[in-house]
Amino acid sequence: MILNIIFLFFTIYLLIQSFIEQKPFYKKMRRSIGFRGGKIIYIDKPQEVKEKGVVYGKLLKSDKYGLSGKPDYIYQLAEDLIPIELKSSQAEDSPYYKDVMQLVAYFLIIEDVYQKRVKRGRIVYRNTMFEVYNRRHLRKELFNILKQMKKMQEGDYFPEVNPSFALCRFCPCRDTVCEIYKNTSK
Repeated sequence: MILNIIFLFFTIYLLIQSFIEQKPFYKKMRRSIGFRGGKIIYIDKPQEVKEKGVVYGKLLKSDKYGLSGKPDYIYQLAEDLIPIELKSSQAEDSPYYKDVMQLVAYFLIIEDVYQKRVKRGRIVYRNTMFEVYNRRHLRKELFNILKQMKKMQEGDYFPEVNPSFALCRFCPCRDTVCEIYKNTSK
C-alpha cells in the first residue's frame, strides 16, 4: 500500500518535471522593464544620487565559475533575484543566442555572489522583451562555451571561422584569442 502511494507520487513528480522541461526557455512579452512590487538592488551605472540599498556599477565576480560581469539591473521580487539586460538592437521572434548566453552567465554569477538560485531574467530590446528561464540545458550550453573558450586560450581548440571585416571589427575576441581580425582589415 505504501509502496503504491510512493510510486504514485513519483510518477506525478516525473510528469510535472517533463511538463516543465518542455516549456520553451523564453517567453515573449510586451516591452517593460520593471516589476510591480519589485525593487532594484543593482544598477550597472554609477549614479550621482544614490539610493540606499542599491549597489552601483560594481563588477560582480564568481570565483566558482571563473566569470565576472555587470548586468544592467538586478531586481528583487519577493525572494527572487531577476537580472535585466537592456539591448539597443531590435529582435523579432526570439532573443539572440549571444544575449541568452550572456544572461545565463549572469544567472551563474548572481547565484554565486548572492547565494540564491535565479529562476529567470529579462532581455529588453528596443521593440520587445523576452523573459528567459534558467533551464538546465542553457546552463549546459554555457559550460560548453566556457570549455571551448578555455581550450582556445590554451591553444588546444581552433574553431572554423569565416572572417568578415564587418563582423570581426566589433568582436570582443579581436586581438585576444582570435587572430582573424588582423587578416581582414585590408
